[in-house]
Amino acid sequence: MTSIEYVPIDEVAKKLHVSPATVRGWVRKGIVPGNTYIKVGKTYRFHIDSVVNALQQQEQGLEPVVEAVSENTDDLDDDI
Repeated sequence: MTSIEYVPIDEVAKKLHVSPATVRGWVRKGIVPGNTYIKVGKTYRFHIDSVVNALQQQEQGLEPVVEAVSENTDDLDDDI
């Protein structure tokens, strides 16, 4: 069985050379789709490869921007 690693928002931001606030905004807007992260309590963990893939597909126009995540993402600020 393959293990999928999920990382904190800080690691996603570092990999993409953006701030954690930018990643939070992308989640709120649905730019980072809900299938690229998991939520445990108030903590979010991201699968970096899935986030990067989703962003690349959107940039290339292969997929429309995903609708905003239905759950409340106001607690993303608690992640760091």
